[in-house]
Amino acid sequence: MHKILFSLLFFAACTQQNPAQSNVDAAQLEQMLQKDPLLQLVDLRTPAELQQTGKIEGARVINFTSADFQTQIARLDEEKPVIVYCAAGSRSPRAAQQMTKMGFKKVYDYKGGMNDWLSKGKKTVR
Repeated sequence: MHKILFSLLFFAACTQQNPAQSNVDAAQLEQMLQKDPLLQLVDLRTPAELQQTGKIEGARVINFTSADFQTQIARLDEEKPVIVYCAAGSRSPRAAQQMTKMGFKKVYDYKGGMNDWLSKGKKTVR
């Protein structure tokens, strides 16, 4: 019985999301951008991806695959909330995790990324 209880508690602890990281959807992203002028929005995609689709207005571009990614991220204010997004949602959780380890207080991951944004008919800028 004790082994089962320990296993359940261990599993719960391991799967619990870091409180400094949260997921947001398109509607939440838009609300947050309207309400918080200090919010930092970061597009993690490559220049080629940006060329094809543009970016969400107000986003700062920091290519996740660039050699100086961590140097560029370190220039952001770690005290202010950050929302990261990529094309489909595979790079942004990894970036959010890295940023949390770097000391960022609140990092949001826009699940679905630019593909989700475009599928909802949202506008982009070049």
